[in-house]
Amino acid sequence: MKKENAMIEKINMGEQKIAFSMIVVLIVLFSSCSSKRTELQPKRTIISGVVKNMPENSTALVVNFCDELSDEQRFAQDLTLSDGKFQVVHDYVFAQNLTIRYANSFINFYVIPGDSVFLTIDGLKVKQHQNDAVTFSGDNAQINEQLFRWTNYVYKLPMPEFNPAAAQGDFLQQIKQCFDAMHDTINAYSQRNAMNDFVKQWAFTDYKFVVANQLTDYEDNASQWDVFTDSIFDVFNEQNFQTMYFPIHLGFCLNALVARNTEISQQFKQKEYKNGIYSVINELTEKTPTGTVRDIMLYKFLLRGLGEMPELYDSIPELQTLFSQPLFIDKLQSFVREKITNAPKPIPVTGEPIKGISYLENESIVALSDVEILPYLIERYKDKVLYIDVWATWCGPCLEGMKYAPTLHKYFAGKDVVFVNLCLQSTAERWLQTIKKNTIEGENYYFDEDATKLFMGKQNINGFPAYMLIDKEGKLRSSVAGLSNTPSLIEQINSCLN
Repeated sequence: MKKENAMIEKINMGEQKIAFSMIVVLIVLFSSCSSKRTELQPKRTIISGVVKNMPENSTALVVNFCDELSDEQRFAQDLTLSDGKFQVVHDYVFAQNLTIRYANSFINFYVIPGDSVFLTIDGLKVKQHQNDAVTFSGDNAQINEQLFRWTNYVYKLPMPEFNPAAAQGDFLQQIKQCFDAMHDTINAYSQRNAMNDFVKQWAFTDYKFVVANQLTDYEDNASQWDVFTDSIFDVFNEQNFQTMYFPIHLGFCLNALVARNTEISQQFKQKEYKNGIYSVINELTEKTPTGTVRDIMLYKFLLRGLGEMPELYDSIPELQTLFSQPLFIDKLQSFVREKITNAPKPIPVTGEPIKGISYLENESIVALSDVEILPYLIERYKDKVLYIDVWATWCGPCLEGMKYAPTLHKYFAGKDVVFVNLCLQSTAERWLQTIKKNTIEGENYYFDEDATKLFMGKQNINGFPAYMLIDKEGKLRSSVAGLSNTPSLIEQINSCLN
């Protein structure tokens, strides 16, 4: 998702009206928050295990935390360095499912904050997608055995298709029929496999939001909010957080809410960002009940904007009173402090090199010895500024962004700047074809499947394209502009040169 334009404060004559409406909002919020609620707190959760019968070409394992409230999104382990063992600690707020990716397969399981879960994985059986490939021990072992087998079954079923041009009522009827059919599927499966009541309930909740995340191409933009929040989704039920797909759906709901209000769109178009924030808060307050669901939507919206202009946080003091849960206020304050400080981060040497990385030199592929890639690049291009583009051959936005690269190469020609392209999650053949077809200049590196998993896990990369900027001192800068944002990127690179 592209970043929002940088926020600037511009207050017009309509601000008095907005400020008055905010007073009304705050009165409603204070009165509705008077009842006691259980305060959310992250709890230390341990995920550990061992891989047995490990195939030679499947030595990397990734734990995807699937936690939208955390900056840390995944953990990666080269199993050859640990005799097949792995362990990671993550602080969870909600009970939910998460995944482990190993041998090109996903292992779904469930954690309650504070759990300690242990998995014994048979590498050969995982590659064959067998139901007995994983055994669970520790907390909620029975639930996880059943949930793993269910997701192995249901995620292989074809996804339903809907008519995106249908009228709202007809579109919702299609979804309802799909959900009724899934109820029948769950009941039939449960009779064959003795699924307990919790897993049955979780299975339907999860399926609802798997389907919901396929509905964003619904063509009636003005009705998207009404469709996404229809009673069939039960959106404001906080039990929905038990599936990792629910927070994603809330993001779509938020986008639909903003898009349907032409006043908000106009405010952001005219860069009246402060007014736009107030307008979104008013919309959320009017359309959603007080609670954690609203908190998450507001939090996700503010992260987008404050990431570009964190100083705006202090100019809107009402933000500190809008959440029903103090956790989100604390997280926003920490986020803003980090953005304002914006201190370059040192790149540690972990002693865990990655194998499976190649380098293109004069149209020949050179296999690198096992390396820690970022320290390796810093040493190879010593005393240079490195702008790193992490991309994949199938990624449209990656290739679109690369169209701006020649302008930057020309601007910094003769200066101490090196443009490095790291190709992940692709085949070597497509890598070479894409470089040639698109005339991708710079230093080109390729990561095989295991190297991709390890690099994305260690660098916390969630998708493509991703950009990294390393200064002459070998420190990683934060909030790096993409290739298409040429003026901002030039400014950032120049700041490293100076």
